[in-house]
Amino acid sequence: MGNTCCSRVPKQPPPIILRMPTFPECHVCNSKIERWDDSRKLTFWGSEFCKKHLRDGTPWCSGCERFETQGQRGFVNLEDGRKLCSDCESIAIFDPSKCNRLIEKMREFYEELNLEVDKDIPILLVDKHYMDKWQITDYFKNGDTIQVQKAEKTLTKGKVTSMLLLFGIPEVIMGAILAHEMMHAWLLLQGCKKLDRRVSEGICEVMAYLWLEWFCDEGKNNLDSYTTEQAKFTNELKTFCVDKMSTRVDDIYGDGFREAKRAVSVKQNSPTVSTYNLHKTLQHIVRHKTLPPQIHSNSTC
Repeated sequence: MGNTCCSRVPKQPPPIILRMPTFPECHVCNSKIERWDDSRKLTFWGSEFCKKHLRDGTPWCSGCERFETQGQRGFVNLEDGRKLCSDCESIAIFDPSKCNRLIEKMREFYEELNLEVDKDIPILLVDKHYMDKWQITDYFKNGDTIQVQKAEKTLTKGKVTSMLLLFGIPEVIMGAILAHEMMHAWLLLQGCKKLDRRVSEGICEVMAYLWLEWFCDEGKNNLDSYTTEQAKFTNELKTFCVDKMSTRVDDIYGDGFREAKRAVSVKQNSPTVSTYNLHKTLQHIVRHKTLPPQIHSNSTC
């Protein structure tokens, strides 16, 4: 028998398939974003857009911070440099009667927390031009309220003369701003005039957070006068605000909020705030001008 010779055919390498890179589409102008470093993203809203829209005058909403997109119904111009999308405009406060209803809700919110704020403090709805007369260049990034204060020389405690609210802000956000500022007023009326800003802004942000949760609680019926679409968007806006507060990176408002929220939470890293811990925290701030040690009670009062 002869030897059988089998020739081996070498394996062919797999074909190289070159795929063209996929470029995201700009949510604003619908064009392809062909350079990755030209892309920016509004993470919460899930919209990607060209970096150029940050500086080319594309309208953006001062409420939800979304850009106006092609084909979208035009934004409302508030004639003071601010614009509102149709969603935010539909739930914004423009007149004193709606502002007064918001103030009543705010008093109800504070009363449910067993906190009393002087009911004689005037709260005024004003335009940005009036705000500018106070020559305030850095009002709290919500940007939209100033608490006007003066110290009484004959008293150990301060006096709040008035609060100003900027018109044209969605109700849920304006309420968060007012809740924040009313805690500043409460602290001042307790004699806390020289708190570390990280402490004062942190606990005031906690009150804004509590308002957002309270206002959108189905059991409170605060959204009964809203349409289904308005109520849905208000809940989205609430979640947007909470996300923004929770992820803010600056030392005073971001870290301050997270530290204060840990102090008043039912337990470490819990989203639930204990009214008992809130009162203990406020008492500690008034007495010692600092947040208490991070020791959590099991109380869920």
